[in-house]
Amino acid sequence: MDVLFLVVDSLRAHPFADGRVADTPFLDALGERSAYFARAYSTECWTLPSHASMFTGLMPSQHRAHFHTMAYRGESPTLAEVMRERGYRTELVTRNFVFDGSIEGICRGFEERTRIVSDRVGWDPVAFFLAAAKPRFRRHVRNTGFFHPEHRDNRAFLTAFARALQPADHLLLRYLVEKMRSRREAGERSFVFANLYDVHAPYAPAEDSLLRPWGSWAGMRENLLAPFALSRLGEHRYLLPGVTVSEAVRRVLEERYRAAVERVDGLLAEFFTELDSAGLLEDTLVVLVSDHGEGFGEHGLFLHDASLFETHIHVPLWVMVPGQAACRIDDVVSTRHLFDLILGHTGGERCRTILDGEFRARHPAAFAQHYHYPNLPAALPQYRTDQFAAVTGSRKLLMRDRRCEGYDPVRDGDECLPENYSRDEARDVFAAAVGDDAVELRRWSALSAVAA
Repeated sequence: MDVLFLVVDSLRAHPFADGRVADTPFLDALGERSAYFARAYSTECWTLPSHASMFTGLMPSQHRAHFHTMAYRGESPTLAEVMRERGYRTELVTRNFVFDGSIEGICRGFEERTRIVSDRVGWDPVAFFLAAAKPRFRRHVRNTGFFHPEHRDNRAFLTAFARALQPADHLLLRYLVEKMRSRREAGERSFVFANLYDVHAPYAPAEDSLLRPWGSWAGMRENLLAPFALSRLGEHRYLLPGVTVSEAVRRVLEERYRAAVERVDGLLAEFFTELDSAGLLEDTLVVLVSDHGEGFGEHGLFLHDASLFETHIHVPLWVMVPGQAACRIDDVVSTRHLFDLILGHTGGERCRTILDGEFRARHPAAFAQHYHYPNLPAALPQYRTDQFAAVTGSRKLLMRDRRCEGYDPVRDGDECLPENYSRDEARDVFAAAVGDDAVELRRWSALSAVAA
């Protein structure tokens, strides 16, 4: 069968603090035709390591593609490499800069890498302003002497960076339909991975603009507040001592995010309708998931960094397998096991995957690891440390800043009521709950003890 692997970047599954949710009729109904995993967890809180885990089946401590390395140099094959060996045409489609080829190894195995950017004509000052605020871009300026006349390629880098922020998921999904149709007509087996980016900050509220219409007071207020707030947050400033974000700004960002989610929900509805009409879903394994969540002030955090709280690692997951009945699965699963799921359904022999109760019983825990951002030495101490989380049933362990905290993510969804453990107590209490996966808990406990 063909494989369509869709990631909606930054789509959180955890509800907001006020209980409000986005209006997403398509995603709400998708569970009626798929396996919906209500408790899926990412292995990290940002794009590179979480994707590396889905592409390799490994934890960040194993694949080591995270803030400390910014590359995947491991020997384990990637999902695209294996699929290519099996005779699939492999393609990566996105505008996310993580997949632009500048990060070593993350695109291994993809025969084609297609960047879809906005077709909007003209210069967008907001996009350029937000792009220039990114620490990655400023490091690029310092390292290359950006404004030297010979550095035209660097100016092209900024232009591409800025254009990548402009909404374009409608173009990406249209491209996918045509590409899948042409591959099917040519008789080629296809493995397509696509990263949808409109839900990611700056949370584009419209298909053709990063701004609201200026004709209302609310629109003017948002257009003045959001760019400056997002530029500050994009510098990881929320990790610094004494930096606060006003409630007004928080609400503006949250509303922009909801608008972006609702718009992408509509785009996905149109996309799947087209696939259905063209008969392209009949023999296609579809995975629709997020790589991580997004913060809007929970635990004092924004965007997606420095956190293994539910807000950042609890993600939505739908799997559509031709001929398999729809179901809801409430067991805890890890998105790293999507590697096994896709290979298990496209190989010669049927393998146990997260769709099978026996597999989930053997792997009852989801683990997450966060390697801290090293380029912000002034950050608060709790953000200059690596973190580990284990989730299983109604238990969650969070190890950070030499502390071990236990939570009940079912009853205490906002994680406001921690139980404190010693390192040995945490290992003993959770080792029994995670079964065969206890080796991962013991390994991280040993690593963090050495680091401490």
